[in-house]
Amino acid sequence: MIHRLFLVILISAAILLSSNIASAEPMKSSGLDIIESDEYEIFNAVLDKYDAFVSLDKTTISEKRLDNADVAHLQRSGMQIDNYLTDDFNKKNSRSYELEKRFSKKRYFMDESHPRFPDSVKESVKISRAGFDKERNGAVIFIRYRSIAPQKAFYEEGNFVFLERKEGKWIVVKTVTASQRYY
Repeated sequence: MIHRLFLVILISAAILLSSNIASAEPMKSSGLDIIESDEYEIFNAVLDKYDAFVSLDKTTISEKRLDNADVAHLQRSGMQIDNYLTDDFNKKNSRSYELEKRFSKKRYFMDESHPRFPDSVKESVKISRAGFDKERNGAVIFIRYRSIAPQKAFYEEGNFVFLERKEGKWIVVKTVTASQRYY
């Protein structure tokens, strides 16, 4: 008798719970799981200096974090880095995200074929997600540029790019070199 009563209560609870779940509002995006429109505007502002022959990696950088050494380097360069911006940047860049073709200029992903002269330099960029300040008027991204010449000459640089929203448009304010290597 007790087992049947327990079973009836358990089934009733399951039915009640499933009806509450079905009518529940969908979860709202946290901003971490999707690349926002503001970020594509930032990507366009930063990528504006690269021509269409520079290929874009199809996924965002996931291995770059703003650690204490980076923050100190950026502050010495005159940039205002607060904990909110640092946390936002680090959370968003804890994994890779696939980019959509939402660029103002024609952009080719690295896995796509596009017009190129034979024996020409292969150039590519990879970008991080944008970290925003609390007011969402300031942002930072990291961009890695690579160039490989036919003679196997190699050049790579990594830069933090700071942007501000002015009159509704994202403007590059400063670029700070984080790394360079070549051979």
